[in-house]
Amino acid sequence: MRKLVVEEDRVLRLIQVMLDPSAPAERVAAFADYNSTDVPDFALWLAQVRSELPQLYPARVQLVGSQEELHVHLPDADIAIVESLEIGTAELAIAPKLTLVQKFGTVGDNVDVAACERRGIPARTLRRRTNIAMGEHTMMLLLAMAKRLPLIDGLVTPERLAAAGRPFRPYDGRHTAKANFGRIPNLRTLHGATLGLLGFGEIAREVALRARAFGMNVIYHKRQRLDQALEARFGATYCDFDALFAASDYLSIHIPFSEQTKNLVGREALARMKPGAYLVNTSRAEIVEHTALVAALESGSLGAAALDVLYQEPAREDEPLLSLDNVILTPHLGGASRRNGLEDARETLLGMEAHLRNA
Repeated sequence: MRKLVVEEDRVLRLIQVMLDPSAPAERVAAFADYNSTDVPDFALWLAQVRSELPQLYPARVQLVGSQEELHVHLPDADIAIVESLEIGTAELAIAPKLTLVQKFGTVGDNVDVAACERRGIPARTLRRRTNIAMGEHTMMLLLAMAKRLPLIDGLVTPERLAAAGRPFRPYDGRHTAKANFGRIPNLRTLHGATLGLLGFGEIAREVALRARAFGMNVIYHKRQRLDQALEARFGATYCDFDALFAASDYLSIHIPFSEQTKNLVGREALARMKPGAYLVNTSRAEIVEHTALVAALESGSLGAAALDVLYQEPAREDEPLLSLDNVILTPHLGGASRRNGLEDARETLLGMEAHLRNA
């Protein structure tokens, strides 16, 4: 039975459920429930995928949560799957049985591909569907704010316009067009606007590709600047933290949450933004200081905000953001269909299966 060492992660735990017969029944049931919105018969899905993996199923899956744990379990591992843990010369030196390394994503800075090649070990990557979906969700939120979608939805009859405090007054069609008969102000166009990306990992890169297609100017900030070739590929320009906030018409957050990033975007950062600029957060709510965000939205210095992540999930009815008409809140669903995550895992394992079959 092969041994897989897999980085401990709420997503990658699925690999254990898929391959390891000794996976805790409680975990299997939890994943069945988690995926039930889109895959009501999770057991059938598991059986179908396992039938496609005769080289891999069954396997022993060891989850590791740190570099130290990874080192403990690499000596007898056949395959390693990592997201942020490092696979380099030191790790390869203690892994004589290792035949395959899988990066669960595409940004492979933590995997020394050249070192793997010298050992004749393929280092695979995966463009994750969930990251693509997050990029799409971010663009949806940008468009919804620019076009004021929550405000205008359904305002198509005189009665509904009147109920929304916008009594219908027809334009003089003898001289002008009749477009925007609801007289909705402050509609914006993405084309030509500047999108600032705080962080430039895999989701931010998906956003950048789509923003460029809309004709937006993309700027970004991260701790380590990208090389020029990557900047050119994504059409993104580097700037420092303060300049990012000052120059952005729209600012989207794509950094991981930690004690170092908690409340990173506070009153000072928000005050640097252009009057009426828009903010999107699909990463973690706590990266933006709650009271500072509410104050900026209430004062109008921040034109609007759209969040797919909340300070408490589900939110409380007394959440101040719910009472503001310049806020869009979605219930942490940017990854879209659960099938995206399941297919990410399935594609990962099918690629491994093909390699093992042809080795």
